[in-house]
Amino acid sequence: MKPASLPARLRPRPVCQWCGHTSQQPLSRRVFVSASPFKAPSTRRQPVRSRVAAPRPLIRSINTTAQALDDLDQPENGNEHAADGDSASVSHRILALKALLADVEAQIKAIYNSPKVEPEGAILRVLDELADVTRQAIAIRSQEPHRAKTTIWQSSAGAILSGLGGEANPKPTTSTSQAPLGLSALPPPAYLSKLAQDFIKHEKVFLSANVLGLYIHLQRLLSRPRTIPEALYLYANKPIPEEGSSPPKLIQPSPKSAKQVIPADLADDALTAAIEAKDLTLALTVVDHTYCAPAWRRHRMITKLGLPSVLLALTPLAIYRLAEEASVYSNLIDPWTFKVSAFLGIGTYVACTCTLGFVALTTHNDHHDRVVWRPGVPLLDRYMREAERAALDRIACAWGFKEEWRRGDEDSEDWEGLRQWILLRGMVLDKSDLMPGMNPGR
Repeated sequence: MKPASLPARLRPRPVCQWCGHTSQQPLSRRVFVSASPFKAPSTRRQPVRSRVAAPRPLIRSINTTAQALDDLDQPENGNEHAADGDSASVSHRILALKALLADVEAQIKAIYNSPKVEPEGAILRVLDELADVTRQAIAIRSQEPHRAKTTIWQSSAGAILSGLGGEANPKPTTSTSQAPLGLSALPPPAYLSKLAQDFIKHEKVFLSANVLGLYIHLQRLLSRPRTIPEALYLYANKPIPEEGSSPPKLIQPSPKSAKQVIPADLADDALTAAIEAKDLTLALTVVDHTYCAPAWRRHRMITKLGLPSVLLALTPLAIYRLAEEASVYSNLIDPWTFKVSAFLGIGTYVACTCTLGFVALTTHNDHHDRVVWRPGVPLLDRYMREAERAALDRIACAWGFKEEWRRGDEDSEDWEGLRQWILLRGMVLDKSDLMPGMNPGR
């Protein structure tokens, strides 16, 4: 028999089959198998209930504890990295804000030094960017306190992702030659308010309704509403520069003209700013510059009495034509007598109906809250000054008690001054006949 036909000798096998199986595997696979938590035998036997999912709080606390133990080697470095990152981000935002403010100041100087009067768009752009600077400064100040640390109860996935994020994002490097900027480097609100105030007071700046609206909004953001009455006065009295004129041509306006009236929405915003500031003197000053101004009264006469006056003037002619046409169909009496009788009858009916409607419009008290008209005030004055009464009613509601059952119990110098001021304007604050629970018949 040939040697090749002889059966091959079997390779000796170790006693432990597991050792033999591991020795035949490649090195990388052997390491993976030995490190796998599913294949490698553990030294501590898990209880049978380990297959049941553990409560979520327990898993979170275990993972958090493990992460805290891993960070014990370098606890201070992590805090320093976080603090450096926050300070660097705040410093970068402050630098960007200062650059934006410098650009705004350059635009203001360009408008001042321009040989001609710039258009309204350039002025609106400056105030809009100033408002943007103010909003960014407010955002930086609100985020200055350190952010809340990560809560202890976090999942294992969150811990892993936070660790990976810390490794992927290196620590932001700051310039070694310049120290990080703090909140003291931010432009103070007083400076921004003064910058805007001087800007609208310049002779080359046209103070239009849109510019005034942006200015009031900016001062509300800066919490500087005391500068608003001056802007309201300038809106009616400041000389108007002619756009594009070189050298600038100034037109002197008439403060009592209806064109110089403060728009109703801007007057409401100014009064809202004064109420938010809790300044009673400022609120009354705003009312004096808006609803009590002569321009407001003339504008009210044009808008509220213009069309009714035209209709009232055309009404007799329309009634006469109607009576003349109706007299043609009269067969019982003389046409002239019928025309005169029809004219007087229709005219009397229209006049009485309009009078009753006007009286009902000016004497109703369902829309008031605390301020009503004093008896004896002419009905036409009530109709023309209704916005003034509503503004004083709003002020009284803002400074008095909010509960209806406590109204009338206010006792302070400011409240008594407000009561006397309202009385001088022909109104009554908290009229007893109209208060809840009072019967005027007794």
